[in-house]
Amino acid sequence: MPTPTPTPSPSAEELEEAAVNAILDGMTLEEMVSQMFMLRFSSGGGYFTSADEDMISFVQRNMPGGYVLFTDNITTVSQTREMVDAIMANSATPPFIGIDEEGGLVSRLASAGLDGYEAQPAAAVIGESGDSEQAYNVASTIGAALKSIGVNLDFAPVADVLTNPENTVIGNRSFGSDANLVADMVARSIDGLHDNGIMAAAKHFPGHGGTSGDSHDGSVYIDYDEQHLSEVEYVPFKRAISEGSEFILVGHILVPNADDSGLPASLSPYFVTDVLRGELAYDGLIATDAMDMGAVAENYAPGEASVLAIKAGIDVVLIPDDYVAALDAVQAAIDSGEISEARIRESAYRIMRAKLRAGLLNPSA
Repeated sequence: MPTPTPTPSPSAEELEEAAVNAILDGMTLEEMVSQMFMLRFSSGGGYFTSADEDMISFVQRNMPGGYVLFTDNITTVSQTREMVDAIMANSATPPFIGIDEEGGLVSRLASAGLDGYEAQPAAAVIGESGDSEQAYNVASTIGAALKSIGVNLDFAPVADVLTNPENTVIGNRSFGSDANLVADMVARSIDGLHDNGIMAAAKHFPGHGGTSGDSHDGSVYIDYDEQHLSEVEYVPFKRAISEGSEFILVGHILVPNADDSGLPASLSPYFVTDVLRGELAYDGLIATDAMDMGAVAENYAPGEASVLAIKAGIDVVLIPDDYVAALDAVQAAIDSGEISEARIRESAYRIMRAKLRAGLLNPSA
């Protein structure tokens, strides 16, 4: 008799795919939709700071894919860690715990006076040194501090090239005006976060460094065309992708010379699907910037904006103005066929894969 051909062992990729699909097969469609949202960790205008009854009720009632901590959520290392541990213990699926911790002016930890944490320099100061190891060291310091309080995702580094010196919303949050230098700094920043077990979210695609306004307050735009974007603005994002940034955060930026849809990049199929997924071949998580910012909130209802984002190809909708209205609108779009169940599962797959890789999920559970 001929010797039977041995069955090849599954590859690591095949094992991961099977594990993620097994997790998804145990979830309802509604649970998958909920995973596509990250919420501000507050209720009724008050920020949670401890694992009290109201906080636990909030977590058990909402069950989104993640939460975003702000300065007012941060107290001491031990109390903040206790609160985050309670979030995890009361969540059916462990959530992303994200924070904006860039160093410089955007530092939730320094603003809260977290015990033992020293404020880190702004990106511009690091960029001026020309030494990317400084970027690594700062990100590593930030990563260690975030790990100590249970945060697993940093909305950093800023990958914007400061092409407009009058830009105030980015300003010294950018590493500089040279795209290649910014790319080097971004890459080493991601390494510093990763070496401390923190996921990265490079921002604000397609590039906020050329705007003259602030998308927190209203619509902003850049005049660049596709060629300029590819040769300058995208360069640091390409490096972030090659460095394994788990998220790319898309800004609420109008770019009429590249996309005539009239939609901000965060809601634009061109920027999210054609460019990020297609041209840049990015297969990680794509998130919106905060949806309660003026550039979106003043022009779209929460449900409408969430549906547009998901149709554009967004995986994670960040801080909708009204979570319940957003969920209802997405479910209505699924029921009508405007959004397919396959589209929801596609994003849920990426989310669960990221959580599995980050050690947040037990695939055998």
